[in-house]
Amino acid sequence: MDNTIYTESFQDKFLQTTEDFYRSKQFPAIDSNNKLLEYLKLVAEYFDYEINQAKVYLPEQKLTLTTLIVLLETIFFPTDIFNIIVGRLQLLVSDENKHQELAVLFEPIRQLTKLKNELLKLIETHVYQKAIESITDDLINNPLFYIETIVNIHGKYQKLIQETFVGDQHFVASFDKGYAKFVNQNPVSKTTGITMTLAEILARYCDTLLRKGSKAVKNDDWNEKLDNIIIIFSYLNDKDVFMKFYQKMLRKRLIDQLSVSESYEETLISEFKNKCGYEYTSKLEQMIKDIRLSEDLTNEYRTYQENTHENETRKIYSNNFLEENNFFSVVVLTSNSWLFSHPSDIILPIEFKTVYDNFTTFYLSKHSGRKLTLLHQYSKGELQINFTTKKYRLQVSTYQMLILLLFNQELIWTVEQIQDKTQIRSELLFEILLGLLKSKLLISDDPLTLNSRIKLAQNFISDKTRLNLNLPSKPNEQKDQSHLVKAAVDERQMVIQAALVRIMKKERTLKHSLLIQQVIQQLTSNFKPDISLIKKYIEILIEKEYFQRDSNDKDTLHYLA
Repeated sequence: MDNTIYTESFQDKFLQTTEDFYRSKQFPAIDSNNKLLEYLKLVAEYFDYEINQAKVYLPEQKLTLTTLIVLLETIFFPTDIFNIIVGRLQLLVSDENKHQELAVLFEPIRQLTKLKNELLKLIETHVYQKAIESITDDLINNPLFYIETIVNIHGKYQKLIQETFVGDQHFVASFDKGYAKFVNQNPVSKTTGITMTLAEILARYCDTLLRKGSKAVKNDDWNEKLDNIIIIFSYLNDKDVFMKFYQKMLRKRLIDQLSVSESYEETLISEFKNKCGYEYTSKLEQMIKDIRLSEDLTNEYRTYQENTHENETRKIYSNNFLEENNFFSVVVLTSNSWLFSHPSDIILPIEFKTVYDNFTTFYLSKHSGRKLTLLHQYSKGELQINFTTKKYRLQVSTYQMLILLLFNQELIWTVEQIQDKTQIRSELLFEILLGLLKSKLLISDDPLTLNSRIKLAQNFISDKTRLNLNLPSKPNEQKDQSHLVKAAVDERQMVIQAALVRIMKKERTLKHSLLIQQVIQQLTSNFKPDISLIKKYIEILIEKEYFQRDSNDKDTLHYLA
């Protein structure tokens, strides 16, 4: 059918007749909720009738149907009436005691696209604003309370969607959009001024639950806590940043034997894998595997040590440096699965070097061709104080151990001499010495310089018999946090470029816009890629001659083998 003839002969007359018919009718005023409901029900009936008639008798005329809907909206929702209705809906949405009234009005509204779209916006805004208002400073500074508060917010508004809007998928999507905007807006503590990312807060929440001694989880509510984690994880945009924090905290739990349950660790990793795929969790799984293998390796080494190096072992025991058959445990880690910083060179004390050399000989006899690097910055040990009447045990880092063992030789050292004997870099040495001075185990009369004399506090006394001196400094923690975020963001460059090459290698030829769309689809499970970055790396790959623009269509790209 000729569209011009159809429009002039039928459509224009049909629409005019429809408009005249409804303009001539009388409609109830909307000065109360009951009247509003009556009006909306009547309008919904008219919409339903007209749309169904058009679909039956004009099935091929999509434009007529669209024009008809616009006409009906103009008739029944002129600007003044539309604003009154939206204002009424806004009041009902914001007053949570009136959501039952909203549920009644929703029945006709769900058939009225223009009003339904407006209500969707109101719900999205309401969820976001109410959630923001519920966050206080004390929550921001407590990952446990923060995550459980925002999980409760999720449950509350999810219930609203189910009960008020009968689980309508458009309203589920609107709720998800408002909630995702809220949780991914990094909260800022008003008291400290520190901005915390959701990725870090969620990782700390996981760490709190999975550490030994945590009172935050009991056997009977682990599944509930697991659900909390996965709910928030599902909304998290920066899953790659979260993984950096999670991997760092898992490293500490595993190396320091602080994990409350291997089963809990594996269950959570499995949930992450279900959400993001094998590659996302492969390093975590290797970390767990490394720890298991290391336990067996330590037991094998102890047997080897007893049978082969009995004299050295007895000598070490006699010096009270290490104790019993459990004096040494080792964790051998796969280098590409753990977040390490490269260790600086230090001079190991003879007490420790003997054990390290023995283990190296043992390990390389089993695994020829491998290389062992001592990660002393992650190692720790225990020392016993023998110069006091009361016996004390000290939990120390390797660096602290190096310094304290020097006092077996002399009771006074200058800072410069300590540095010469240990080769600990200057900045780190001063930080460690300040911590030991604060513990009162070492003393110095001077402000700390290279020439300062450090003395052993021979009259040392403490109420505790076991002292943990191996505590991280807050400035270093904050520096490490920013480093982890930067590392994740930097990795995105390679991930985006790899995705671009992978897609183009498969498709060979693709429109620029479709390439961007496919990259976003592939990467959204880990992070939300920035479109400007994708465009930037497309240009870089064109310059590197991975891609080429079509000579006749600049929007089409070809992959160059």
